[in-house]
Amino acid sequence: MKEGNATILIIDDISSNIFALENLLMKETRTFLKATSGDEGLKLALSKPVDLVILDVQMPEMDGFEVANMLKSNKRTKDIPILFASAELKEQKNMLKGLEEGAIDYLFKPLDPEITKAKVSMLIRLELQRKELVEINHALEKSSILINNCLDIICTLDAETLKFEEFNVAMTTVLGYSAEEIANQSLLYFLNDEDKTLVETKKKSDQDTLSFETKVICKDQSYKWLQWNIVVKNGKWFSNARDITEQKKKEDEIIRLNQNLQENIQQLEIVNKELESFSYSVSHDLRSPLRAISNYSQMIEDRFAEGMDEKFNGLLDNIKRNAIKMDSLIDDLLAFARLGKKAIQKQHIDMNEMVQFTYQEIQTSYKKAELIVEQLPEISADYNLLKQVFVNLLSNAIKYSSKVENPQVHVGSFKDEKKKTIVYFVKDNGAGFDMDYMDKLFGVFQRLHSSKEFEGTGVGLAIVKRIVEKHGGSVWAEAKVNEGATFYFSLPL
Repeated sequence: MKEGNATILIIDDISSNIFALENLLMKETRTFLKATSGDEGLKLALSKPVDLVILDVQMPEMDGFEVANMLKSNKRTKDIPILFASAELKEQKNMLKGLEEGAIDYLFKPLDPEITKAKVSMLIRLELQRKELVEINHALEKSSILINNCLDIICTLDAETLKFEEFNVAMTTVLGYSAEEIANQSLLYFLNDEDKTLVETKKKSDQDTLSFETKVICKDQSYKWLQWNIVVKNGKWFSNARDITEQKKKEDEIIRLNQNLQENIQQLEIVNKELESFSYSVSHDLRSPLRAISNYSQMIEDRFAEGMDEKFNGLLDNIKRNAIKMDSLIDDLLAFARLGKKAIQKQHIDMNEMVQFTYQEIQTSYKKAELIVEQLPEISADYNLLKQVFVNLLSNAIKYSSKVENPQVHVGSFKDEKKKTIVYFVKDNGAGFDMDYMDKLFGVFQRLHSSKEFEGTGVGLAIVKRIVEKHGGSVWAEAKVNEGATFYFSLPL
Protein backbone atom coordinates (compact mmCIF):
# COMPACT_ATOMS: atom_id res chain seq x y z
CA MET A 1 0.00 0.00 0.00
CA LYS A 2 1.41 3.39 -1.03
CA GLU A 3 2.23 5.68 1.89
CA GLY A 4 0.56 9.09 1.89
CA ASN A 5 1.97 12.43 2.97
CA ALA A 6 3.02 12.39 6.62
CA THR A 7 4.62 14.70 9.20
CA ILE A 8 7.12 13.25 11.70
CA LEU A 9 8.12 15.13 14.86
CA ILE A 10 11.57 14.13 16.22
CA ILE A 11 12.31 15.21 19.80
CA ASP A 12 15.91 14.63 20.97
CA ASP A 13 18.26 16.85 22.97
CA ILE A 14 21.19 15.84 20.70
CA SER A 15 21.00 17.50 17.28
CA SER A 16 23.25 14.90 15.62
CA ASN A 17 20.77 12.15 16.58
CA ILE A 18 17.95 14.16 14.94
CA PHE A 19 20.02 14.69 11.82
CA ALA A 20 20.90 10.99 11.54
CA LEU A 21 17.28 9.88 12.05
CA GLU A 22 15.98 12.38 9.50
CA ASN A 23 18.47 11.17 6.88
CA LEU A 24 17.53 7.55 7.55
CA LEU A 25 13.77 8.13 7.25
CA MET A 26 13.82 10.73 4.43
CA LYS A 27 11.11 10.32 1.73
CA GLU A 28 9.41 12.72 -0.67
CA THR A 29 6.09 12.19 1.09
CA ARG A 30 7.46 12.97 4.56
CA THR A 31 7.92 16.29 6.34
CA PHE A 32 10.06 16.55 9.47
CA LEU A 33 9.63 18.78 12.52
CA LYS A 34 12.57 18.92 14.96
CA ALA A 35 12.81 19.83 18.65
CA THR A 36 15.78 19.61 21.03
CA SER A 37 13.70 19.77 24.23
CA GLY A 38 10.43 18.40 25.55
CA ASP A 39 8.93 21.88 25.92
CA GLU A 40 9.78 22.80 22.33
CA GLY A 41 8.40 19.47 21.10
CA LEU A 42 5.09 20.00 22.91
CA LYS A 43 4.68 23.45 21.33
CA LEU A 44 5.25 22.01 17.84
CA ALA A 45 2.82 19.13 18.45
CA LEU A 46 0.11 21.55 19.57
CA SER A 47 0.62 24.01 16.69
CA LYS A 48 1.23 21.66 13.73
CA PRO A 49 -0.53 18.56 12.42
CA VAL A 50 1.67 15.57 13.33
CA ASP A 51 1.33 11.93 12.26
CA LEU A 52 4.16 10.35 14.35
CA VAL A 53 6.34 11.43 17.28
CA ILE A 54 9.80 9.84 17.69
CA LEU A 55 10.75 10.70 21.23
CA ASP A 56 14.09 10.29 23.05
CA VAL A 57 13.60 9.01 26.58
CA GLN A 58 16.63 10.56 28.31
CA MET A 59 16.43 14.37 28.05
CA PRO A 60 17.33 17.08 30.60
CA GLU A 61 14.59 19.10 32.33
CA MET A 62 11.69 17.06 30.86
CA ASP A 63 12.28 13.40 29.96
CA GLY A 64 10.44 11.43 27.30
CA PHE A 65 7.98 9.86 29.75
CA GLU A 66 6.79 13.31 30.88
CA VAL A 67 6.45 14.55 27.31
CA ALA A 68 4.46 11.42 26.34
CA ASN A 69 2.19 11.85 29.34
CA MET A 70 1.43 15.46 28.41
CA LEU A 71 0.81 14.57 24.77
CA LYS A 72 -1.66 11.84 25.74
CA SER A 73 -3.49 14.08 28.19
CA ASN A 74 -4.21 16.76 25.58
CA LYS A 75 -7.31 16.37 23.39
CA ARG A 76 -5.52 17.59 20.23
CA THR A 77 -2.49 15.25 20.55
CA LYS A 78 -3.80 12.22 22.44
CA ASP A 79 -4.17 10.05 19.31
CA ILE A 80 -0.70 10.75 17.82
CA PRO A 81 1.39 7.52 17.90
CA ILE A 82 4.61 7.79 19.92
CA LEU A 83 7.78 5.80 19.19
CA PHE A 84 10.35 5.90 22.01
CA ALA A 85 14.06 5.94 21.06
CA SER A 86 16.40 4.81 23.86
CA ALA A 87 19.93 3.51 24.27
CA GLU A 88 19.82 2.76 27.95
CA LEU A 89 16.43 1.65 29.24
CA LYS A 90 15.98 -1.82 27.92
CA GLU A 91 14.75 -3.22 31.16
CA GLN A 92 11.24 -4.60 31.08
CA LYS A 93 9.90 -2.27 33.79
CA ASN A 94 11.04 0.82 31.88
CA MET A 95 9.57 -0.48 28.63
CA LEU A 96 6.27 -1.10 30.43
CA LYS A 97 6.35 2.44 31.83
CA GLY A 98 6.86 3.82 28.33
CA LEU A 99 3.94 1.81 26.99
CA GLU A 100 1.78 2.92 29.90
CA GLU A 101 2.57 6.56 29.07
CA GLY A 102 1.23 6.00 25.57
CA ALA A 103 4.14 4.76 23.48
CA ILE A 104 3.33 2.40 20.62
CA ASP A 105 6.78 0.81 20.36
CA TYR A 106 10.49 1.25 21.11
CA LEU A 107 13.57 1.93 18.96
CA PHE A 108 16.86 0.93 20.60
CA LYS A 109 20.10 2.72 19.96
CA PRO A 110 22.24 2.11 18.06
CA LEU A 111 19.36 2.06 15.56
CA ASP A 112 18.94 -0.86 13.20
CA PRO A 113 18.18 0.96 9.90
CA GLU A 114 15.85 -1.66 8.46
CA ILE A 115 13.89 -2.24 11.63
CA THR A 116 13.63 1.53 12.24
CA LYS A 117 12.35 2.21 8.71
CA ALA A 118 9.88 -0.70 8.89
CA LYS A 119 8.44 0.37 12.27
CA VAL A 120 8.13 4.01 11.20
CA SER A 121 6.46 3.09 7.88
CA MET A 122 4.01 0.76 9.64
CA LEU A 123 3.08 3.35 12.27
CA ILE A 124 2.64 6.11 9.69
CA ARG A 125 0.47 3.84 7.57
CA LEU A 126 -1.69 2.92 10.58
CA GLU A 127 -2.03 6.56 11.64
CA LEU A 128 -3.02 7.70 8.15
CA GLN A 129 -5.57 4.88 8.01
CA ARG A 130 -6.90 5.93 11.42
CA LYS A 131 -7.28 9.53 10.27
CA GLU A 132 -9.00 8.39 7.09
CA LEU A 133 -11.44 6.30 9.14
CA VAL A 134 -12.12 9.28 11.41
CA GLU A 135 -12.91 11.43 8.35
CA ILE A 136 -15.14 8.70 6.93
CA ASN A 137 -16.97 8.39 10.27
CA HIS A 138 -17.45 12.16 10.40
CA ALA A 139 -18.81 12.13 6.85
CA LEU A 140 -21.14 9.24 7.70
CA GLU A 141 -22.30 11.05 10.83
CA LYS A 142 -23.06 14.18 8.79
CA SER A 143 -24.89 12.11 6.20
CA SER A 144 -26.88 10.37 8.91
CA ILE A 145 -27.87 13.70 10.45
CA LEU A 146 -28.89 15.09 7.06
CA ILE A 147 -30.84 11.95 6.14
CA ASN A 148 -32.68 11.82 9.46
CA ASN A 149 -33.39 15.55 9.36
CA CYS A 150 -34.92 15.23 5.88
CA LEU A 151 -38.72 15.44 5.66
CA ASP A 152 -38.72 12.98 2.74
CA ILE A 153 -38.59 9.24 3.36
CA ILE A 154 -35.15 7.83 2.44
CA CYS A 155 -34.88 4.05 2.52
CA THR A 156 -33.51 0.89 0.94
CA LEU A 157 -35.66 -2.13 0.08
CA ASP A 158 -34.83 -5.61 -1.11
CA ALA A 159 -35.71 -5.52 -4.82
CA GLU A 160 -37.22 -9.00 -4.71
CA THR A 161 -39.18 -9.07 -1.44
CA LEU A 162 -39.68 -5.27 -1.23
CA LYS A 163 -38.91 -5.46 2.49
CA PHE A 164 -37.58 -2.31 4.15
CA GLU A 165 -33.96 -2.77 5.21
CA GLU A 166 -32.92 0.75 6.19
CA PHE A 167 -34.95 3.93 6.56
CA ASN A 168 -34.75 7.37 8.12
CA VAL A 169 -36.86 8.96 10.87
CA ALA A 170 -39.28 10.44 8.31
CA MET A 171 -40.56 6.91 7.64
CA THR A 172 -41.94 6.58 11.15
CA THR A 173 -43.16 10.19 11.17
CA VAL A 174 -45.17 9.84 7.95
CA LEU A 175 -46.61 6.37 8.57
CA GLY A 176 -47.06 6.58 12.33
CA TYR A 177 -45.52 3.11 12.87
CA SER A 178 -42.51 2.49 15.10
CA ALA A 179 -39.16 1.54 13.59
CA GLU A 180 -39.60 -2.00 14.93
CA GLU A 181 -42.99 -2.34 13.21
CA ILE A 182 -41.58 -1.19 9.85
CA ALA A 183 -38.29 -3.17 9.92
CA ASN A 184 -38.35 -6.14 7.52
CA GLN A 185 -41.96 -5.34 6.58
CA SER A 186 -42.82 -5.34 2.87
CA LEU A 187 -43.86 -2.14 1.13
CA LEU A 188 -46.92 -4.03 -0.13
CA TYR A 189 -48.20 -4.30 3.45
CA PHE A 190 -48.86 -0.55 3.47
CA LEU A 191 -50.66 -0.40 0.08
CA ASN A 192 -54.20 -0.96 -1.16
CA ASP A 193 -54.88 -3.61 -3.83
CA GLU A 194 -54.69 -1.19 -6.74
CA ASP A 195 -51.30 0.18 -5.69
CA LYS A 196 -50.01 -3.31 -4.89
CA THR A 197 -50.61 -4.24 -8.53
CA LEU A 198 -48.86 -1.06 -9.66
CA VAL A 199 -45.76 -1.76 -7.54
CA GLU A 200 -45.61 -5.43 -8.59
CA THR A 201 -45.67 -4.30 -12.23
CA LYS A 202 -42.86 -1.83 -11.58
CA LYS A 203 -40.83 -4.55 -9.84
CA LYS A 204 -41.00 -6.76 -12.93
CA SER A 205 -39.72 -4.04 -15.23
CA ASP A 206 -36.05 -3.94 -16.25
CA GLN A 207 -35.67 -0.21 -15.63
CA ASP A 208 -32.79 1.17 -13.57
CA THR A 209 -34.93 4.04 -12.27
CA LEU A 210 -38.57 4.02 -11.22
CA SER A 211 -41.00 6.83 -10.49
CA PHE A 212 -44.60 6.42 -9.38
CA GLU A 213 -47.21 7.54 -6.85
CA THR A 214 -49.00 5.42 -4.28
CA LYS A 215 -51.36 5.86 -1.38
CA VAL A 216 -49.97 4.31 1.81
CA ILE A 217 -52.10 3.21 4.74
CA CYS A 218 -50.90 4.78 8.00
CA LYS A 219 -51.17 3.20 11.43
CA ASP A 220 -54.25 5.33 12.23
CA GLN A 221 -55.85 3.99 9.00
CA SER A 222 -55.57 7.36 7.26
CA TYR A 223 -54.06 7.61 3.79
CA LYS A 224 -50.96 9.48 2.69
CA TRP A 225 -49.94 10.06 -0.91
CA LEU A 226 -46.24 9.35 -1.60
CA GLN A 227 -44.22 10.21 -4.72
CA TRP A 228 -41.56 7.49 -5.12
CA ASN A 229 -38.24 7.97 -6.96
CA ILE A 230 -36.14 4.80 -6.98
CA VAL A 231 -32.73 3.70 -8.26
CA VAL A 232 -32.49 -0.09 -8.79
CA LYS A 233 -28.97 -1.43 -8.21
CA ASN A 234 -27.36 -4.60 -6.86
CA GLY A 235 -30.70 -6.14 -5.94
CA LYS A 236 -31.80 -3.12 -3.91
CA TRP A 237 -34.28 -0.28 -4.30
CA PHE A 238 -32.59 2.93 -3.17
CA SER A 239 -35.68 5.01 -2.59
CA ASN A 240 -36.82 8.54 -1.92
CA ALA A 241 -40.52 9.06 -1.12
CA ARG A 242 -42.06 12.51 -0.71
CA ASP A 243 -45.34 13.13 1.10
CA ILE A 244 -47.53 14.85 -1.50
CA THR A 245 -50.82 14.48 0.37
CA GLU A 246 -51.41 18.24 0.62
CA GLN A 247 -50.49 18.69 -3.04
CA LYS A 248 -53.04 16.01 -3.98
CA LYS A 249 -55.70 17.70 -1.89
CA LYS A 250 -54.98 20.98 -3.67
CA GLU A 251 -55.13 19.23 -7.05
CA ASP A 252 -58.48 17.71 -6.12
CA GLU A 253 -59.64 21.14 -4.96
CA ILE A 254 -58.52 22.66 -8.28
CA ILE A 255 -60.44 19.96 -10.17
CA ARG A 256 -63.50 20.68 -8.06
CA LEU A 257 -63.16 24.42 -8.59
CA ASN A 258 -62.72 23.91 -12.33
CA GLN A 259 -65.88 21.84 -12.40
CA ASN A 260 -67.69 24.59 -10.51
CA LEU A 261 -66.20 27.13 -12.89
CA GLN A 262 -67.49 25.21 -15.89
CA GLU A 263 -70.92 25.03 -14.29
CA ASN A 264 -70.81 28.75 -13.56
CA ILE A 265 -69.73 29.49 -17.12
CA GLN A 266 -72.68 27.49 -18.41
CA GLN A 267 -74.99 29.36 -16.05
CA LEU A 268 -73.43 32.65 -17.13
CA GLU A 269 -74.01 31.80 -20.77
CA ILE A 270 -77.67 31.14 -19.95
CA VAL A 271 -77.87 34.44 -18.05
CA ASN A 272 -76.20 36.26 -20.95
CA LYS A 273 -78.73 34.84 -23.36
CA GLU A 274 -81.51 35.93 -21.03
CA LEU A 275 -79.86 39.35 -20.79
CA GLU A 276 -79.73 39.58 -24.58
CA SER A 277 -83.41 38.73 -24.67
CA PHE A 278 -84.08 41.32 -21.98
CA SER A 279 -82.02 43.93 -23.87
CA TYR A 280 -84.05 43.27 -26.99
CA SER A 281 -87.24 43.59 -24.97
CA VAL A 282 -86.02 46.82 -23.38
CA SER A 283 -84.93 48.35 -26.66
CA HIS A 284 -88.17 47.46 -28.49
CA ASP A 285 -91.04 46.60 -26.14
CA LEU A 286 -90.35 49.28 -23.50
CA ARG A 287 -89.53 52.05 -25.93
CA SER A 288 -92.88 51.68 -27.72
CA PRO A 289 -95.06 52.74 -24.74
CA LEU A 290 -92.54 55.49 -23.93
CA ARG A 291 -92.87 56.87 -27.43
CA ALA A 292 -96.65 56.65 -27.10
CA ILE A 293 -96.57 58.53 -23.78
CA SER A 294 -94.29 61.19 -25.22
CA ASN A 295 -96.27 61.54 -28.47
CA TYR A 296 -99.70 61.65 -26.76
CA SER A 297 -98.38 64.21 -24.29
CA GLN A 298 -97.22 66.36 -27.19
CA MET A 299 -100.56 65.93 -28.99
CA ILE A 300 -102.47 67.02 -25.85
CA GLU A 301 -100.20 70.02 -25.49
CA ASP A 302 -100.59 71.01 -29.16
CA ARG A 303 -104.40 70.62 -29.18
CA PHE A 304 -105.34 72.00 -25.78
CA ALA A 305 -102.48 74.43 -25.11
CA GLU A 306 -104.73 77.50 -25.05
CA GLY A 307 -107.23 76.00 -22.63
CA MET A 308 -104.69 74.53 -20.11
CA ASP A 309 -103.90 76.31 -16.90
CA GLU A 310 -100.44 76.49 -15.32
CA LYS A 311 -101.01 73.45 -13.07
CA PHE A 312 -102.09 71.29 -16.02
CA ASN A 313 -99.06 72.44 -18.04
CA GLY A 314 -96.79 71.51 -15.11
CA LEU A 315 -98.26 68.01 -14.93
CA LEU A 316 -97.84 67.54 -18.66
CA ASP A 317 -94.21 68.71 -18.47
CA ASN A 318 -93.60 66.16 -15.70
CA ILE A 319 -94.96 63.37 -17.92
CA LYS A 320 -92.72 64.38 -20.84
CA ARG A 321 -89.65 64.91 -18.65
CA ASN A 322 -90.02 61.50 -16.99
CA ALA A 323 -90.53 59.83 -20.34
CA ILE A 324 -87.27 61.40 -21.55
CA LYS A 325 -85.54 60.35 -18.32
CA MET A 326 -86.81 56.79 -18.73
CA ASP A 327 -85.55 56.75 -22.32
CA SER A 328 -82.08 57.89 -21.11
CA LEU A 329 -82.11 55.22 -18.43
CA ILE A 330 -82.88 52.55 -21.03
CA ASP A 331 -80.00 53.85 -23.20
CA ASP A 332 -77.60 53.66 -20.22
CA LEU A 333 -78.75 50.17 -19.25
CA LEU A 334 -78.28 48.90 -22.79
CA ALA A 335 -74.85 50.48 -22.98
CA PHE A 336 -73.88 48.87 -19.65
CA ALA A 337 -75.16 45.45 -20.76
CA ARG A 338 -73.36 45.62 -24.12
CA LEU A 339 -70.01 46.36 -22.43
CA GLY A 340 -69.78 42.78 -21.15
CA LYS A 341 -69.80 41.42 -24.70
CA LYS A 342 -67.79 44.11 -26.46
CA ALA A 343 -64.25 43.04 -27.35
CA ILE A 344 -61.41 45.49 -26.73
CA GLN A 345 -59.74 46.81 -29.89
CA LYS A 346 -56.59 48.59 -28.76
CA GLN A 347 -54.89 51.40 -30.62
CA HIS A 348 -52.46 54.22 -29.85
CA ILE A 349 -54.36 57.18 -28.40
CA ASP A 350 -53.34 60.83 -28.07
CA MET A 351 -54.98 61.50 -24.70
CA ASN A 352 -54.75 65.31 -24.90
CA GLU A 353 -56.56 65.34 -28.22
CA MET A 354 -59.21 62.91 -26.94
CA VAL A 355 -59.94 64.96 -23.79
CA GLN A 356 -60.22 68.26 -25.69
CA PHE A 357 -62.40 66.75 -28.40
CA THR A 358 -64.65 64.95 -25.90
CA TYR A 359 -65.11 68.09 -23.81
CA GLN A 360 -66.18 70.10 -26.87
CA GLU A 361 -68.67 67.38 -27.87
CA ILE A 362 -70.43 67.23 -24.51
CA GLN A 363 -73.92 68.78 -24.69
CA THR A 364 -75.25 69.85 -21.32
CA SER A 365 -77.77 72.22 -19.80
CA TYR A 366 -75.29 72.99 -17.03
CA LYS A 367 -72.81 75.85 -17.09
CA LYS A 368 -69.58 74.55 -18.60
CA ALA A 369 -66.53 74.74 -16.36
CA GLU A 370 -63.07 76.01 -17.24
CA LEU A 371 -61.07 73.03 -18.52
CA ILE A 372 -57.43 72.66 -17.40
CA VAL A 373 -55.55 69.82 -19.09
CA GLU A 374 -52.00 68.78 -18.21
CA GLN A 375 -49.71 67.18 -20.77
CA LEU A 376 -51.08 63.63 -20.79
CA PRO A 377 -49.04 60.56 -21.82
CA GLU A 378 -50.31 58.51 -24.74
CA ILE A 379 -51.76 55.07 -24.06
CA SER A 380 -52.74 51.91 -25.93
CA ALA A 381 -56.46 51.25 -25.37
CA ASP A 382 -59.86 50.92 -27.08
CA TYR A 383 -60.57 54.43 -28.40
CA ASN A 384 -64.38 54.34 -28.25
CA LEU A 385 -64.51 52.77 -24.79
CA LEU A 386 -61.93 55.14 -23.33
CA LYS A 387 -63.75 58.08 -24.89
CA GLN A 388 -66.92 56.94 -23.08
CA VAL A 389 -64.95 56.99 -19.79
CA PHE A 390 -64.03 60.63 -20.34
CA VAL A 391 -67.55 61.51 -21.52
CA ASN A 392 -68.97 60.20 -18.25
CA LEU A 393 -66.27 61.65 -15.97
CA LEU A 394 -66.18 65.06 -17.66
CA SER A 395 -69.98 65.26 -17.77
CA ASN A 396 -70.13 64.50 -14.05
CA ALA A 397 -67.43 67.06 -13.29
CA ILE A 398 -69.31 69.76 -15.26
CA LYS A 399 -72.60 68.83 -13.63
CA TYR A 400 -71.41 68.72 -10.02
CA SER A 401 -69.32 71.91 -10.29
CA SER A 402 -72.03 73.91 -12.06
CA LYS A 403 -73.35 75.53 -8.88
CA VAL A 404 -70.05 77.11 -7.77
CA GLU A 405 -69.06 80.59 -8.86
CA ASN A 406 -65.96 79.67 -10.88
CA PRO A 407 -66.30 76.00 -11.91
CA GLN A 408 -63.10 74.25 -12.93
CA VAL A 409 -62.34 70.80 -14.29
CA HIS A 410 -58.71 69.65 -14.07
CA VAL A 411 -57.47 66.61 -16.06
CA GLY A 412 -54.01 65.19 -15.29
CA SER A 413 -51.98 62.01 -14.87
CA PHE A 414 -49.01 60.36 -13.15
CA LYS A 415 -47.07 57.09 -13.41
CA ASP A 416 -47.24 54.41 -10.76
CA GLU A 417 -43.84 52.73 -11.25
CA LYS A 418 -44.51 50.08 -8.60
CA LYS A 419 -47.71 48.84 -10.26
CA LYS A 420 -46.47 49.67 -13.80
CA THR A 421 -49.57 51.71 -14.64
CA ILE A 422 -50.48 55.20 -15.79
CA VAL A 423 -53.08 56.90 -13.59
CA TYR A 424 -55.36 59.53 -15.15
CA PHE A 425 -57.63 61.74 -13.07
CA VAL A 426 -60.52 64.18 -13.51
CA LYS A 427 -60.85 66.72 -10.71
CA ASP A 428 -63.60 69.30 -10.09
CA ASN A 429 -64.25 71.96 -7.45
CA GLY A 430 -67.94 71.16 -7.08
CA ALA A 431 -70.30 69.49 -4.65
CA GLY A 432 -68.06 66.55 -3.72
CA PHE A 433 -69.44 63.71 -1.60
CA ASP A 434 -69.07 61.96 1.76
CA MET A 435 -66.29 59.31 1.57
CA ASP A 436 -68.31 57.09 3.96
CA TYR A 437 -70.47 56.21 0.92
CA MET A 438 -67.52 55.48 -1.35
CA ASP A 439 -68.40 51.79 -1.64
CA LYS A 440 -71.72 52.67 -3.36
CA LEU A 441 -70.21 55.08 -5.86
CA PHE A 442 -69.51 52.73 -8.77
CA GLY A 443 -72.61 50.53 -8.44
CA VAL A 444 -75.52 50.54 -10.88
CA PHE A 445 -78.33 52.94 -9.86
CA GLN A 446 -76.25 54.19 -6.93
CA ARG A 447 -76.46 57.97 -6.52
CA LEU A 448 -75.10 60.14 -3.70
CA HIS A 449 -77.15 63.20 -4.65
CA SER A 450 -80.90 63.51 -5.23
CA SER A 451 -82.43 64.04 -8.68
CA LYS A 452 -83.67 67.45 -7.53
CA GLU A 453 -80.05 68.56 -6.94
CA PHE A 454 -78.48 66.95 -10.01
CA GLU A 455 -80.08 64.90 -12.77
CA GLY A 456 -78.75 61.45 -13.64
CA THR A 457 -79.55 57.76 -13.96
CA GLY A 458 -76.87 56.34 -11.62
CA VAL A 459 -75.30 54.18 -14.36
CA GLY A 460 -72.48 56.39 -15.67
CA LEU A 461 -69.81 55.54 -13.08
CA ALA A 462 -70.69 51.83 -13.27
CA ILE A 463 -69.94 52.05 -17.00
CA VAL A 464 -66.62 53.76 -16.25
CA LYS A 465 -65.67 50.99 -13.80
CA ARG A 466 -66.57 48.21 -16.23
CA ILE A 467 -64.60 49.76 -19.12
CA VAL A 468 -61.48 50.38 -17.01
CA GLU A 469 -61.55 46.87 -15.53
CA LYS A 470 -61.91 45.37 -19.01
CA HIS A 471 -58.60 47.08 -19.77
CA GLY A 472 -56.99 45.53 -16.67
CA GLY A 473 -57.10 48.74 -14.63
CA SER A 474 -58.93 50.02 -11.57
CA VAL A 475 -60.96 53.06 -10.53
CA TRP A 476 -61.29 55.01 -7.28
CA ALA A 477 -62.19 58.45 -6.04
CA GLU A 478 -61.40 61.01 -3.33
CA ALA A 479 -63.70 63.83 -2.25
CA LYS A 480 -64.89 66.19 0.47
CA VAL A 481 -68.38 67.57 0.74
CA ASN A 482 -68.57 71.02 -0.97
CA GLU A 483 -64.84 70.88 -1.81
CA GLY A 484 -64.95 68.88 -5.04
CA ALA A 485 -64.08 65.35 -6.10
CA THR A 486 -61.26 63.62 -7.97
CA PHE A 487 -61.88 60.45 -9.96
CA TYR A 488 -58.86 58.27 -10.81
CA PHE A 489 -58.48 55.38 -13.20
CA SER A 490 -55.32 53.37 -13.94
CA LEU A 491 -54.36 51.60 -17.17
CA PRO A 492 -51.48 49.13 -17.62
CA LEU A 493 -48.36 50.46 -19.34
